[in-house]
Amino acid sequence: MSHTFFRRRALLAALSLAALPAAALLLPGAAPAALAQAGDARFAGLSLTQGDLFTNDVGTVMGVTVANNTAATVGSVAVECSFTAKGKPAGSAGTTIYNIVAGATGQDRVNLMGPKADAASCAITAIGPPLN
Repeated sequence: MSHTFFRRRALLAALSLAALPAAALLLPGAAPAALAQAGDARFAGLSLTQGDLFTNDVGTVMGVTVANNTAATVGSVAVECSFTAKGKPAGSAGTTIYNIVAGATGQDRVNLMGPKADAASCAITAIGPPLN
């Protein structure tokens, strides 16, 4: 099985956490949940940074980092990106970064297979509790 297969399964597992009660997804000290990233209390203390876009014969690749500025480990952070080429939608892709301890930064790449995009907009879409 391919690496992509496992990433997609992990993303689906992380997104299925959204069905849990909001209290199960909150970090210690976090405020009640909302759905969008901008001003979303669930993601308070997490900061997403997009890297440069690179294209090749396979598609588009972009690095993303998530800094955990909270006092607790975050089990998983789902990041979704919408890509455009010359201002028109080119597709979307995402990744999940696991086990970002307090004060640390997690990183990964988002791979858009096929289109060669020239811009992207990313957001944190879900978080999961650490697995003990």
